[in-house]
Amino acid sequence: MDKTAIIHPQKKSNRWLLINALLFLSFFVIGLAAMTLLNGGVVNHMLFPVGADIAMFQLIWQEQPLSALEFIVTKSLFVFAYQDPRSGFNLWTLQYDSITLAVYLFATLSGGRLISHAKQMRQHKITGLLRGLLGVVLLVTAFTYMTAIEHCSGATWVGFVGLYGLGFSDFEFYPYYQGALTLLGLSLLIWGFAKQAQANR
Repeated sequence: MDKTAIIHPQKKSNRWLLINALLFLSFFVIGLAAMTLLNGGVVNHMLFPVGADIAMFQLIWQEQPLSALEFIVTKSLFVFAYQDPRSGFNLWTLQYDSITLAVYLFATLSGGRLISHAKQMRQHKITGLLRGLLGVVLLVTAFTYMTAIEHCSGATWVGFVGLYGLGFSDFEFYPYYQGALTLLGLSLLIWGFAKQAQANR
């Protein structure tokens, strides 16, 4: 039996796992780097606020299980923060709930597949990869939440906080902005996969 036939699939699987792990980690690293550059201060505090909501979840669960699930999945599982050493206030935070992590995982698997198949593509068909990765970025952005003490008091979509930081103080909080960004991201992702499939024929 040819040994390369056994080793090659294993190497391919390891490469796919490495690409996905690096991509998933990059979402956090890039987010934290952007927060540091735009707001100042490096992460020096971490919170796990979902622990404080377990008792409430158990109470609601007894009478309204669906409401309890909706309640718990929208609560932050963990939070990266920059805490001011003098005042003790969290000047900015990046917050991650179950829905955000699920979207990150979907974006990771999709982006990892695009990248791992990129080597099979001809150079002039690389646009499929770029469009797909742009879709990944938009999806991740659409489900990333933060706080900044100057602009908001609770966890808010990063897009809104960013616009407030740029001076758009009258910008209204409407969820369809996130919905539009999500649809655009999914469209670009599907387009990227379609381009790759066309290039690999």
